Amino acid sequence: MNYIDLSVNPKSYDEWVKMAEKLSKLGFNYVGLESKFINDKIMKIAEEYSINIIKRNTYKINNKEELNDILKINRKDFMLVVEPKNNHILNSLSLIQEVNSIRINVENNIRINKSLKNLFNIAKKGVIEISMRPLLYNNNNLFFLREFINLIRNSVKLKVKFYVVSDATYEYELWHPAYIKSLFMILGIEKSHAIMALTTYPYSAFLQSKS
Repeated sequence: MNYIDLSVNPKSYDEWVKMAEKLSKLGFNYVGLESKFINDKIMKIAEEYSINIIKRNTYKINNKEELNDILKINRKDFMLVVEPKNNHILNSLSLIQEVNSIRINVENNIRINKSLKNLFNIAKKGVIEISMRPLLYNNNNLFFLREFINLIRNSVKLKVKFYVVSDATYEYELWHPAYIKSLFMILGIEKSHAIMALTTYPYSAFLQSKS
């Protein structure tokens, strides 16, 4: 099975070389990198390990004015991922066709509810991006762990499309797909949702960036 990690953030070229080799071994054939990091050397390593690079731009926004500025400068061949800093701007993002994915940060106290589901249905699209990184470094913080669990469970319950990313900066921060599937099962969520979060939904977000 081929997997997709739409957000890795290697610290350097040398770290990318190590990550690319491991990503290939783990079965990730599509990988998202911030466009500012990508150059010919980066692409050459990706080609060596048969990895398709998805160029992405990620922005954090507080209001509609910031969103409008982003929409003016973002290239259509780049995947546009936007992280809302509050629930109000989240609802606005849900109706913007140019936004390929909405990134939910558990630190922002963002809530996934029926309103978001309805807005996604109106827009005929909509997928959220959830980072696995907080589980590596906030394991002693029960608040972040609880928020992550609630985010996953609410997304499944409300049938809101979501995918997970590693946000890895180092090779050892990458997640094995089997670990993610096991985690979902521990949370009482069917393995099929984990598979979709690693394959189907991120791929649809990638295709939206090409349209």
